[in-house]
Amino acid sequence: MSRFNLVPLLILAAFVSAHPTLASTYYVGSCKSGSYSSISAAVGAVPAGSTILVCPGIYAEQVEITKALTLKGISSGNSGQAIIAIPGSGLTTTTSIFFGPSVAPQLWVTAGPVDISNITVDGTGASCYGGWLVGIFYQTGSSGILNEVADRNQTPNFCGIGILAEDGSGTSESVTIENSSVHNTSGYGIVALGSLVPTIKSNSVNAAGSEGILASGTSGEITLNVVANSQIYGIVAADGSVSVFSNTVVNSPYGIATQGGVSVKSNKIFQSSTNGVYVYSGSATIENNDIAEGGVGIEFNCNTATVTHNTINDVTTGLDQVPAGDSGSNTFFDTSEISVACSSGAARSNRAFDPPRYPPN
Repeated sequence: MSRFNLVPLLILAAFVSAHPTLASTYYVGSCKSGSYSSISAAVGAVPAGSTILVCPGIYAEQVEITKALTLKGISSGNSGQAIIAIPGSGLTTTTSIFFGPSVAPQLWVTAGPVDISNITVDGTGASCYGGWLVGIFYQTGSSGILNEVADRNQTPNFCGIGILAEDGSGTSESVTIENSSVHNTSGYGIVALGSLVPTIKSNSVNAAGSEGILASGTSGEITLNVVANSQIYGIVAADGSVSVFSNTVVNSPYGIATQGGVSVKSNKIFQSSTNGVYVYSGSATIENNDIAEGGVGIEFNCNTATVTHNTINDVTTGLDQVPAGDSGSNTFFDTSEISVACSSGAARSNRAFDPPRYPPN
């Protein structure tokens, strides 16, 4: 063999020597031979950019992902459910820039992009660990996509959060949460905070203790979600430019609450016993929403807002505490009192939607 033919082989050998493992597909669980026994073992061993496929089963562990990769549950036999459960040793805590120094995540992402799908996270049997129990946590500096995940049973002592994504760096990281199920959380269902650019789309959020979906300080969008049975708020959008459109909110005392210049359009809001839409402060745009069966359809709280082309049916008061000249063209059916003007001297709300630093327990 000539020395010229040896050159490509020498280059290949040098490349392999410098890159002993290349991104590929790896398995966890008992449905494939040669699989890792735990998700954490696989995450720690594989190179960045790999795909980890998780066999059906229960994985009692805390999973921390510190590199870009794809984590995906797969079907085998007659099962298609890979469950991350609480380990017997409990969970290690970390810091959230918004929720304080004690956040205990079951699935914890610190890098990006990290894409996760077809994984169930179950908080049954957990405690608050001195702070907040979080099912899935995309920490500052991370990014990625959550698609077709299930997050459930973060229920102890009002400290449970289903999915938390935040960006305190000002770099506008992107996290997409879509087509997923979040239910039975004692605090919040889905939370997006800071300079994050979230897409929260086509999720089912049911039975949140405080708020079904909270977005504070973010841009991005909240769209096509179904939010039901929150104990206080269905959707809260505050202090950012997030758009809230084409969602369905059912049976929450406050359907959608806004603070700042938020756009609330084409939502269906039913059975809100207190307010269908509540404007805490700012100059929200509230258009083309259907609001039915509740207390007040839209509560201005003496704040300026663009409120037009909404259809309001079967409520006690259609528009409440409306500043002079702020009532747009809306349609009312079966409404006891269509509009109430802002009371003389009524104070505008200064309430902020920043999450509490510590859980109320």
